[in-house]
Amino acid sequence: MRLFKRKKEESSPQRHELCDIPVGSMIELSDTTTFELEEKTTITYELKAYKKYEAEGFLRYMYQLVNGEEAILGVNMDPETGECELARFLMDSEEEFEEALGDTITMEFDDPDNEGETYQTEFNRDDIISTKMTVVAADGSEEYHDIELQEYSAEDGSILSVELWDSWFTFYIGWIIERADVNIFPMETVPEDE
Repeated sequence: MRLFKRKKEESSPQRHELCDIPVGSMIELSDTTTFELEEKTTITYELKAYKKYEAEGFLRYMYQLVNGEEAILGVNMDPETGECELARFLMDSEEEFEEALGDTITMEFDDPDNEGETYQTEFNRDDIISTKMTVVAADGSEEYHDIELQEYSAEDGSILSVELWDSWFTFYIGWIIERADVNIFPMETVPEDE
């Protein structure tokens, strides 16, 4: 009779709940950004696809969430510690690459408090990261290499992540959110041999 259970190392390793969330899972957001944009306290989205970016010492997920409209849940994970930073993004636009981005980008937004008015936000570049990107959708996954991420931040706390692939930019504008603002209801996955 065993007095002690087997060491944890002998059992299968536990996957982090924010890593490779299965497509088809439901994700509930309750951050203040969601409140302001949707005028509801929580919204439940279906995970349709995601992008996984990997480089040495860098791991990021961009989960595409859909519930009538699209939202993006970004997860930056420290591969060594497993600590995560989360952000709620909107995909602002995709544009063809014409010239290199500068150290600052000024973007114009509609003013929600004054109809017909706009305001500007200046973003300052913090980092440039070369990564491999894997796109995972319900019908399979595809890998792309030589993806460049350019990271910007603004004084108001908003962040801008720009993905440069081939000849296209994709702009993601976001805000940091707390882990408590995210509930995950994973899709049950069936092993392929069953």
